[in-house]
Amino acid sequence: MSAAMLLAQANGEQADDSGHFFDEFVDTITAPEAGDRIVDWVTTGIEWALLLAIFIVPALLLFGGAIGRRYGLAAGGLVGIVVMWWYRVRPEETVASGNRLFSTPDGVIQCRDAIVDSEDELVECSSGVVAQVRQNTVLDNWQIPVGDWVEQVVFWVDNNMKATLEIIEWPFRSLLRVIVDEWLLQMSWLTVCIAVFLLGWLFRNFQVGFLAFVGLLICGLLGEAYWRETALTIGFIGVAVILCVSIGIPIGVLCGRVDGAWKVVRPVLDAMQVVHSFVYMLPFIFFFGVGVVSATMVTMTFALPPLIRLTNLGIRQVPEDVVEASRAYGAPEWRVLTDVQLPLARPAIMTGLNQTLLLAISMLGIAAIMGAGGLGRLLFQAISNLDIAQAGSGGLAFFLVAVVLDRLSQPEAGDSGNLITRIAQAWRNRRTPENLLAEREEADASGSVPDAEPDAPDEAFVTAGSRERSAVIVTAVGAVVALVALLLPWNSDAGLVSAYARTTDVDLRTEQCAGNWVEARSLDPLAADGTELICDTGATTFVSNSFNGVSASGGSWFGIFLAILSAAALFAALNTLLRPGQGSRWLSAHGAVVFSLASLIPAVAYMFARPPDNVAELGIYSTGAGVYIAVIGTLIAAVGALVWVWSAPMTARRPLSANVGWGRLLGGSFAVLLLVMGGYAGWSFDTRAESVIDDELQAELDQIAAEGAAASEAARVAAIAADEAEAAGDLDLAQELQSEERRQLALEGVRAADIAAKIEQAQRQGDIIHDGFESEGAGLGIWTLIAGIAALGLSIPAIGLLGIDETFRYRWSTVVAGLGLGIAVVPLAWIVTIVRVADTNFVSGVGAMFVLTAGVTVFATARGTLSEFERNKIYGDIPVNSG
Repeated sequence: MSAAMLLAQANGEQADDSGHFFDEFVDTITAPEAGDRIVDWVTTGIEWALLLAIFIVPALLLFGGAIGRRYGLAAGGLVGIVVMWWYRVRPEETVASGNRLFSTPDGVIQCRDAIVDSEDELVECSSGVVAQVRQNTVLDNWQIPVGDWVEQVVFWVDNNMKATLEIIEWPFRSLLRVIVDEWLLQMSWLTVCIAVFLLGWLFRNFQVGFLAFVGLLICGLLGEAYWRETALTIGFIGVAVILCVSIGIPIGVLCGRVDGAWKVVRPVLDAMQVVHSFVYMLPFIFFFGVGVVSATMVTMTFALPPLIRLTNLGIRQVPEDVVEASRAYGAPEWRVLTDVQLPLARPAIMTGLNQTLLLAISMLGIAAIMGAGGLGRLLFQAISNLDIAQAGSGGLAFFLVAVVLDRLSQPEAGDSGNLITRIAQAWRNRRTPENLLAEREEADASGSVPDAEPDAPDEAFVTAGSRERSAVIVTAVGAVVALVALLLPWNSDAGLVSAYARTTDVDLRTEQCAGNWVEARSLDPLAADGTELICDTGATTFVSNSFNGVSASGGSWFGIFLAILSAAALFAALNTLLRPGQGSRWLSAHGAVVFSLASLIPAVAYMFARPPDNVAELGIYSTGAGVYIAVIGTLIAAVGALVWVWSAPMTARRPLSANVGWGRLLGGSFAVLLLVMGGYAGWSFDTRAESVIDDELQAELDQIAAEGAAASEAARVAAIAADEAEAAGDLDLAQELQSEERRQLALEGVRAADIAAKIEQAQRQGDIIHDGFESEGAGLGIWTLIAGIAALGLSIPAIGLLGIDETFRYRWSTVVAGLGLGIAVVPLAWIVTIVRVADTNFVSGVGAMFVLTAGVTVFATARGTLSEFERNKIYGDIPVNSG
């Protein structure tokens, strides 16, 4: 009996319903009732703790800050209390996002983002921005169309860059064919094992080579299928690592020797290491399909950054005196690199190579999902089929291959730690691989007490002189004028940017009725839209409306960003007048230049922007005085800031490099290229029905609608006749007429479906695209391109081509940074303004994202120089250290 029970348990069956005695014991001590009570107690305690923390913590901050005279801390506590109170007492009403119709005592009205109660009844037609941001439902109207931008880029690349994609694919496909198909899979398994043994013995030692031989030998003895997948895995990882080495080491060397290249490459590496590997899969699958080629590309992209980072770090850690000594002896730069820097950086480079290999191994599972072969596919199949035997054999082979490759690539023979620990370390430090290098020797702890530092001399920042003070005042006045301009009308009777995105903004005049507004059904019972409000007297007039710089139909986010930047310039001016040199370095002369120029560019772009064609055809749009005053104010602020920065006493905290910043010029050139691409790319994609229906399609739809209306009328006539025949007692005729009615109603439904299908097809195939240059669009790309070319030209003195004087380069760098930030603000304001008001099926285009990236790039080329400068100081008596 016991033997039968053991056999049943071995086959996964239960011998009886009582279960194992251990299960009975666990079930006894974990009664559900006791567990539920504990969970309730814990939940209640957590809720009370959170409630107390929400109110007590800000109160303690307020009380402690007031007692300790730390008024900033007290103000933060007070703000926290106000925010928590505002959040807790928010109304029960919610915002009904989008345009909806509501029935009211005065008739049916249409509202956008209306406030409704718990029964979905209208409370207030206009909710306002504050009410909207407190509701989750309004997020439906504030969607950033990132997915649409990606789709636009993918379709464009797929349609226009097939040859480029083939060139990118060629090295991956060729190496996989040669290394995997023609070498590893065609060679004897024993030959591969012996070759790995010789490589391990040659590059490491006999022990490592022998262990690698044994590991691969076991993989072969698992079976021919497992050996084939093992060879595929080795080849797949080998190709990825070879390409990583051929790309990563040269880029790392370039970054280590050229600061400008590192400033460009570093944010790219940060982005590559932040994005999850699943996100990498999408573009490669879109462009190259599912298979081993796209999987190799994803693996290489994921594993590349550590090698670049550690190569760059190794080159930079080479002692400067050794490099200078080799140059002093007449060694050319290529000999300095090959004979000095690369040999001394070898440990860091080998560590990077090992980390790249480990990250490539960690991607085998994801590569299997993408259709690549190898041991990852066996494990994926085993998990999907719950095949324990295959999982055990595949897992063992996977582990052995990983150990072999890891041991062969370790930088030093004395490295310790098992494979799992090393892969975990590589994963944790994929953003900071330099942490894996051996730490430098600590300072000599001899116990000697260092000499006491001399007392710091009295110091104070230089106050503003008369010329600088005048420039600061002019900057402040211009910023104030720009802020006041936001309260004035920016446009009248129609939107500018908002009219592109929202149909209602094409005509914003108020229609006024001399009599009363009544529903159409009250005057015409057969009206198609009986709920439409019409004037009972027929006499209507239009009242002009204007909109200021921050309203949704006015300046919107163009005005909001202008307000933020002008306020920042004003704060910089006040900070210099009241406490020069203190606070953030951006609240200084160069900050004022950057903020004022960045506010001038979007103001000018808005002033010259073109309204949509349907607005121009009406001839009712007019630009308000607020725009012109805003341009004048920002121009005054920019001129004052430029005079300010040319007269401000600013000095670099440490000497700037005496070399010409060719990397900055390269970055500016790349930004101009992006501006050209962004100007020709789409800034808006419109698939609204009213936009994609042309005259030909409209005529076709009218014909189908007429057929549907005729069918509806025929069904109505047949229904009346059927009722009359039934009343007359002619049941056969009544049934025939009822059949005719049903046939006509079905025909009406078919015609309605035809209309919907044709409109949907037009929306899929007939996007109305406006780029940044064409006359049918707003034309904002023209002004960003002009600013970009100006920034590229001004980069010549900023990088030191006209002289290496630090102050000279600093002043021109402020102008370049201001132009770059202004370029970035224009597309950002366009995107957010459209997100604020856009109808369904209207989204901003990827061209705006290109221009935004270009502006950020221009700003980044000058930001490093600006961050080094601060206001001059004056010192009192400097004490003498007597030693």
